[in-house]
Amino acid sequence: MPLIARNITVRYAGMTILDGVTFRAQRGEFIGLIGPSGAGKSTLLYALSGFRPPHEGDLRFDGSPIAEHFDELKSDIGFVPQDDVVHTPLKVQRALGYTADLRLTQMEPAQREARVEEILRSLGIWEQRNLRIGRLSGGQRKRVSIAIELLTQPTMLFADEPTSGLDPSLEDALMRQLRQRADDDNIVVVTTHIMNSLKFFDKLCVLHKGHVVFFGPPDELKPYFDVPDLLDVYRALEGTSPSALKRRFLASPLAHHLKG
Repeated sequence: MPLIARNITVRYAGMTILDGVTFRAQRGEFIGLIGPSGAGKSTLLYALSGFRPPHEGDLRFDGSPIAEHFDELKSDIGFVPQDDVVHTPLKVQRALGYTADLRLTQMEPAQREARVEEILRSLGIWEQRNLRIGRLSGGQRKRVSIAIELLTQPTMLFADEPTSGLDPSLEDALMRQLRQRADDDNIVVVTTHIMNSLKFFDKLCVLHKGHVVFFGPPDELKPYFDVPDLLDVYRALEGTSPSALKRRFLASPLAHHLKG
């Protein structure tokens, strides 16, 4: 069941933020959105999730238009924003319990409690269940945000810079957990600026001023841009027309990753 976006365009205040973006993800794939600040990564993440539909273009999951069937597909979609929106005075287990009561109404109370425990254990925060969220570390709060979205076991999970501000050890642990989520036959798409995280992804989507200028496996990134280091990819984008880079990519063999 693929997620397919074709010619996605988003405009704000007279500016084009995304310009004819095409994107494709299969179940079991972990995909990273990278690019310089202002490239449109967060905008694309919101558009792909259906929470902020694009102004133009076609977005489908398993062949169904997401905008037209959003209410039906909503339980298949999890979204973790960059800024945590959890209620910090609540204890961890209570926060997830309230969410479960609201979202899992088809379950019996005992089933909802079991789901909460399962998710907290899977993310390694079961021992913090009786702590107030405001007392948690940044990494633990981020895991609580992800746990809340995983309660409904979404087929698609979108996270905006989930490892931002974490130390390398916590970043690595969280990326491994997201990698496992994809390996469990789900689609996981995240934005990131952390180059050390790129090894976890199946594919990378590089955005430059609203254009997709690369889409493919991480090990193809440096050869494609002919640079010795991943950080040099950003330097290779500087001063180059994004539309020219997009045309170059679409004419390359790597473009087949967008065609399935």
